[in-house]
Amino acid sequence: MNEQEQHIDQFLTSSNYHQLSANQQKHAQDILTRFNNQMANDQHLTDTTWTPEAVKAVMVGEFIADPALTNQFGIAVVPVLRAYQEFLKVENLAEVVKAMEEQRTKMNECRKAHKTWAQLHGDAENDEAEATPVQASPAKKEITWTPEKFKDLLANVQQAIKSASQFNNLELDDVELNYVVQEFLELMVQECNEYPGQWTFSNLQRVLGMMMPLDPHISIKQIHNIVPSAQALFEYLKQNDYINMDQYKLGLKAIANMQPSEDMLASLNRDERETQLVLSFINSNGIDTDDADVAEAWMDDHKQEVADFMRGLLNPWGEYERKRLLKRQREMQQKQQIAKNNDNQVDSQLKRKKKSLQGIKFSKKARRKLRRH
Repeated sequence: MNEQEQHIDQFLTSSNYHQLSANQQKHAQDILTRFNNQMANDQHLTDTTWTPEAVKAVMVGEFIADPALTNQFGIAVVPVLRAYQEFLKVENLAEVVKAMEEQRTKMNECRKAHKTWAQLHGDAENDEAEATPVQASPAKKEITWTPEKFKDLLANVQQAIKSASQFNNLELDDVELNYVVQEFLELMVQECNEYPGQWTFSNLQRVLGMMMPLDPHISIKQIHNIVPSAQALFEYLKQNDYINMDQYKLGLKAIANMQPSEDMLASLNRDERETQLVLSFINSNGIDTDDADVAEAWMDDHKQEVADFMRGLLNPWGEYERKRLLKRQREMQQKQQIAKNNDNQVDSQLKRKKKSLQGIKFSKKARRKLRRH
């Protein structure tokens, strides 16, 4: 976890955060993660070194142009950013807040249009004057995937991990990294029937954020590094024309807020990860999982939905789950047999303690004396 991610985690438990409205709290983590990432990528600034000019630029850039962003998200942006900067106690707080307020209107225009301010401004210029025709570059032909082509991709990625710049400076060694990226690519095909260039947002999140952490063979270190490994892979696939820019952006969007969740899952054992993902599923249906009674009642009413959800996540590890079930059954049978043997042993001991009544035996000499009398 980098310093900015630590700042966000600390902010989410601070008094500054708890003073925000419910809507602002709901969107706070998403806003801050997006804004910090965009500030770092576009302006090369950390969260404690924002300038008024940089804030204005990011507010009307890619940060707000995502079509998935709602009006409620837009309303929460300025109050959340202000509270965050107050929490960080930056020296130029007044100037930064003033810039936020001045840029609020333009930011909302961008959000409604799903475009950056530069795109809107460019569109306006084109409306006023005829643009000089530009020779468009030919569109790259979409790959028609076959099992053989997919195997070639896996082999190419394995070789690239050893030398390509996209895979440098990652915490995993070549073997660990190859396991993570190959598993991701294979699960997208095996479980979702989606090759590179065909990915959907929901399945990217499902495979990277839920399926892979449940792999019984993946290490804690690898779970911590699923997100940076995926980002490096997306960059490699884009630069080598396996995916286009839209797919690349979709991939980055899918992992934008995933790191805290991966870190949390890595801190749990596998059974606890399953439980946490069930809770996340319930929560995604609008149920307050902090209220145990409400959550349990919902589960009772939606048993099949919960079962189908977990069955889907665990499907890749079916053989492992079958062996684990058999192991549990054997352990239960052994316990039952031990208990039965213990009961039999106790019964046997009780029987040995009870002596049957026996008559008095007389010697032959004693019997002759008795007969004489």
